[in-house]
Amino acid sequence: MELSTLLRLLSVFSVFYVLGLYVYRMYFDPLSKIPGPKLAAASLWYEFYYDVVKKGRYTWKIWEMHDKYGPIVRISPYEIHINDPEMIDEIYPNQQKRSMKYGWSQKMFGLKTGFLATESHELHRIRRGIFAHYLSKTTLLRLEPGIQSVLDKLVSRFEGLQGSGRNVNLVDVYACLTGDVIGQYAFAQTYGFLDDPDFSPHWHKLIMGVSENGHILKQFGWMMPLMKAMPEWLVKVVQPQMMTLLEFQRRFRQQVIEAKEGLARGEKPIGQETIFYDVLTNDEVRPQEKETGHLQDEAQTIIAAGTVTTGHILGVTSFYLISNPPVLEKLQTELGNLMSKTGPSPQWQQLEQLPYLTAVITEALRIGYGVSHRMQRLFPDTVLQCNGYSVPPMTPVGMTTVLLHDNPTLFPDPRTFRPERFLEQPSLRKYLIPFSRGSRQCAGLNLAYCELYLTLAAVFAPGRFRLELFETDISDVELKHDFLNTSPRLDSKGIRVTIN
Repeated sequence: MELSTLLRLLSVFSVFYVLGLYVYRMYFDPLSKIPGPKLAAASLWYEFYYDVVKKGRYTWKIWEMHDKYGPIVRISPYEIHINDPEMIDEIYPNQQKRSMKYGWSQKMFGLKTGFLATESHELHRIRRGIFAHYLSKTTLLRLEPGIQSVLDKLVSRFEGLQGSGRNVNLVDVYACLTGDVIGQYAFAQTYGFLDDPDFSPHWHKLIMGVSENGHILKQFGWMMPLMKAMPEWLVKVVQPQMMTLLEFQRRFRQQVIEAKEGLARGEKPIGQETIFYDVLTNDEVRPQEKETGHLQDEAQTIIAAGTVTTGHILGVTSFYLISNPPVLEKLQTELGNLMSKTGPSPQWQQLEQLPYLTAVITEALRIGYGVSHRMQRLFPDTVLQCNGYSVPPMTPVGMTTVLLHDNPTLFPDPRTFRPERFLEQPSLRKYLIPFSRGSRQCAGLNLAYCELYLTLAAVFAPGRFRLELFETDISDVELKHDFLNTSPRLDSKGIRVTIN
């Protein structure tokens, strides 16, 4: 057979294959009856366009779909999205209902293992259980003095800048704070980010660079293994943006290796609980969970998740407090009443009892979202029912924090920062999912709350600092791009303030 004939046959076969696949997905696929755009149901290239070409904008397109088609839509050939607040506990159930992660979407983290990327319900329980003790509230209460010591350094830095007229970027400042806290807890050493005169701007930029690459990794799952197999100089030539993720992973691999080598020499941090040293010496942890590659992935998960999300919420809260003097005045009055009894550094458990501070944090988690990307689950044993449609088992189904938290029926005037809404209607909290919900809920939830309470009390304590916005407005805070982690407009210079 001549080459030209073979090519023609291949072309004809390709056309018929594509047409056949389109017809199947439109009319015979089990999801074909669920409403949504034909192009989205036909191909993953629809999502590619909005998330890769348009840089993390598919979330808003999904919002448009719900406005047109209703609370359940088909957003890809394989995936369903639901926008119904009453379905939260169905989509994010507790341990009694088996649920799995969507492997295709998990590729965006660039991880092979780690409890965040683990698809299996049973294996996830094992892996998450290893770290549950270290991130429990009971353990964190014991470790609170260590967190406070890092916070004291931040206060000292602010005191040094007070009245200087120099502006600082709170996005970088809070990423330094949370990065140093989780570094100390994970590997018994802070990264020293807060010691940098400019508040280590590279740290936040590094994590956000990894996040932005996530959409490419999800669409092209073969890319990460290929990049790891290539010489570094070649990666810099053909895919320079991937160097950010490779360097990020190399950093954590080296820390795991150093921890192992230190233990081999008989060294171990004294007088504190430290996640990775303790995991390596725990005889109840399976050997495969102590392998360097696996612990590298766990370190990436814990350090990145423990840095950028909480840092973002702290920045959002600070912006809205500075921008709303009446809200700030109410908060400082409440803090002042407590501090008159406890001194300038009240403990986490004392701060938790303050209703207005709690409402401020809750509203910040609502308006700041936590993560902006949809969180999918698959149910191997359940046919999900929504709005008269049946969703077959093992179908990826997700909800998005952005759509839930900006629901105008639940939260009137949703883009207005109004903590009072949670004092007036405490039951509204059940519709918030900044840390997800159910058996896959963020393991670092308690650490995040501890940092939020302690940091806001320290920075906004009455009579301590007066922060003023510097060339910063709402466009530096509002979500414009979904890179899993929230991102404002790409040319934003951050949340800049002067300290008086």
